[in-house]
Amino acid sequence: MVGLVDCNSFYASCERVFRPDLHNRPIVVLSNNDGCVVAMDRNAKICGIKRGTPYFQVRADLTSIHAAIFSSNYTLYQDLSLRVMETLRQHCTNIEVYSIDEAFLFLEKCRLPLTLLGKNILRDVLQYTGIPVSVGFGRTKTLAKIANKWAKTQTAGLFVLEKEYEENILSKINIMDIWGIGPRKAAFLFSRGIRTAGELRDLPDHWIKKNLTLVSLRTVWELRGIPSIVPEPAAPPKKMILSSLGFSKPVRDLVTLEEAVSSYAATAVRKLIKQRSEAAGVIIFIRTHRHKKPCYAGSHEIKLPFPTAYLPEIVQAALYGLHKVYRKGFDYMKAGVCLINIDTADRYQYDLFHSPRMQQRALSDTVSEIQQKFGTKAITSGRSGSSGEWYMKRDRLSPKYTTRWSEIPTVN
Repeated sequence: MVGLVDCNSFYASCERVFRPDLHNRPIVVLSNNDGCVVAMDRNAKICGIKRGTPYFQVRADLTSIHAAIFSSNYTLYQDLSLRVMETLRQHCTNIEVYSIDEAFLFLEKCRLPLTLLGKNILRDVLQYTGIPVSVGFGRTKTLAKIANKWAKTQTAGLFVLEKEYEENILSKINIMDIWGIGPRKAAFLFSRGIRTAGELRDLPDHWIKKNLTLVSLRTVWELRGIPSIVPEPAAPPKKMILSSLGFSKPVRDLVTLEEAVSSYAATAVRKLIKQRSEAAGVIIFIRTHRHKKPCYAGSHEIKLPFPTAYLPEIVQAALYGLHKVYRKGFDYMKAGVCLINIDTADRYQYDLFHSPRMQQRALSDTVSEIQQKFGTKAITSGRSGSSGEWYMKRDRLSPKYTTRWSEIPTVN
């Protein structure tokens, strides 16, 4: 059997963990620069708030329902996600973290009945992290997804989809709610009179091959109880690393852009060092608002003499590219730094007169350790500055309760 554990309204639940006063209030989380609604809890959904709606369009509605509104606190969400996954590993060693709020459990040998295991998971995750979850078990990953959805809507957060229940449940699951069936495929199947998971499961293989894709065929096999979607291996090192954000307000002067680009370069280098890689190229880009004139967008690629993960060199290259593309008189709304031609450190062969720069690598590792222990702003490039004029707008940001000493909750 395969289990799927899914955190309920994860972003909203994270905000509620340290705010018991929000127990019955609707909660909404906004996107970068507080632009759109990206997450909400069940209470907000009942009130008609929809994901993706611009915040200014629903501001009055949120006020009328007395909703709690938060900017995205990714540091808090990531830390609580790690705690949830660590709790799940206490119940199952073979776990695949599918997303920040979902994980598959592969239960080759389970000494406990699945219902009891599910209840233990519900209890422990809530007790240890404060995050409510739903648990579904099925013979395959796709059936576990269906079981989890059934657990969210029909039962008290737990459902075991035994083989004898599959016929009844699949006949009630809409084709749109099947993992791997997107809107276009669903519309095509609807036009052919196929509306439920049970009807899709019973289609012949040759029809699926002819009219859909091989991925869809694997989904059909999974609905039949045949495991066909293998666990995903650990993500390989990235071949390209992008660091980019929109500005909270227009930026005109070059000095402020230099601060932003240097900061983005530092973020990209942290990711590069984390995967023990080096980059041989840097791309810098800036652009104005897409729908406001005058418009301008520029980019420049810099080839580095040798692959490196040394922050000063990459910042220097990024600033060189910025000076190449910068034009006066424009209101810039976004900038970014992209590291390219990435490969594992020590993979490249240097020439006879070029040292391996072991001191630079040692310094980079030391900086990385300091940032992991004391935070990313404890030590960074001096060019990043501290004006804050270009920072992402997050007017409703909650404290980093679990990762910053100064923001730990105090009890009076």
